[in-house]
Amino acid sequence: MKLSAMLVTALALSLIGVSARAQFSHGKIKIGVLDDFSGQFCAGNCMGPVNAVRIAADEFGNKIDGVPIEIIWGDHQNKPDVGVALTNKWLDTEQVDVIVDVVNSSVALAVQNIARAKGKAVLYSTAGSSDLTGKACAPYSAHWTYDTYQFGKTIGDAVPYLGKTWFIIATDFAYGKILASQIKLNVEKAGGKVLGTVFHPFNVNDASSFILQAQASGAQVVALANSGNDATISIKAAKEFGLVDAGVKIVPVSMDLPFVDGAGGLAVMQGMFLPLPWYPGLSDKARAFSAEFKKRQGTEAPYLMAGLYSAVRTYLLAAQATNTDNPKPIFEYMRAHVINDAFTSHGVLRPDGRMVHDVYLTRLKKPSQSQGPNDLSRLVAVIPGEKVFRPMSEGGCPYVKNN
Repeated sequence: MKLSAMLVTALALSLIGVSARAQFSHGKIKIGVLDDFSGQFCAGNCMGPVNAVRIAADEFGNKIDGVPIEIIWGDHQNKPDVGVALTNKWLDTEQVDVIVDVVNSSVALAVQNIARAKGKAVLYSTAGSSDLTGKACAPYSAHWTYDTYQFGKTIGDAVPYLGKTWFIIATDFAYGKILASQIKLNVEKAGGKVLGTVFHPFNVNDASSFILQAQASGAQVVALANSGNDATISIKAAKEFGLVDAGVKIVPVSMDLPFVDGAGGLAVMQGMFLPLPWYPGLSDKARAFSAEFKKRQGTEAPYLMAGLYSAVRTYLLAAQATNTDNPKPIFEYMRAHVINDAFTSHGVLRPDGRMVHDVYLTRLKKPSQSQGPNDLSRLVAVIPGEKVFRPMSEGGCPYVKNN
């Protein structure tokens, strides 16, 4: 009888295990990192996004309820059609449960269309267009780290520190156009004036003509609504043509602290203001993530990678709690629980997909003020997320009731 009872118990436990695993389709949780692994957004050895995702997965032992977590990655080459082809392949034939990161807003918006149509999950960290939580929102997508609306609003808050007259240099694609419009709107709301805006092609080799136009405008502040190599060469050109030495404030809106050295260091960028979605020295959790990322990647952790880690970790927590890879209960769980990790201590995921968290206004130090390579800036202000992220009522997301 005892043996029979033991067999019954073992059978019951095994059936519970099978039932748990059955909630995860194809017997695994598969994450697809869709990024630029060869172009201008490729940082270092290009594996930063993959390492950020791996750090999150490692916290779960790379398994949830015995179900393995698998991570794959693909290069969209900054081309929407390539991103669309990879997305369809991953979702239709390779059983990818969630696509993550997706640098380049043009690619992200194309991916969003597919995710919406197929009811699949996407977590954006590096894409910036605020349309992802506005008119182009999707029921199972989350925009985690930053967006063009938030950057523009933060710039408006910085006008008293910088000056009243502005010139904008922006990339001529979705991200740059939306960001430039948000900067103009918020500068003018703060009592400033935009004297001119110039759009340049993506991935330019020479920024001198754009910088000369900014110089000729006589603006006190030049906002760089570009990113990657485009921002770096714009910063160096501003120094070369004397804008920095003449006291013109340069605001590289998308620049992050780990990339200051590549743009000429504090000798070139001293005094510049950086609006940062994450400040790595604010908590023990943040410092621990930074140390682990540097150990794996060999470079300091950018805010985009901290945000990506946070998004994937939150998704995996929800998958663990709901015992499924079905995006509907996963996203319901994510929206119902405060996010507390290395990226934020009180983040909230809204129904439109926007993850709301505090942001930070920082100013780069003079070389003489810096105590070392990790001491580049001082914190000017902590801005509550509800103040700088767009209200849901203004976004136009069709999935938000009473919008």
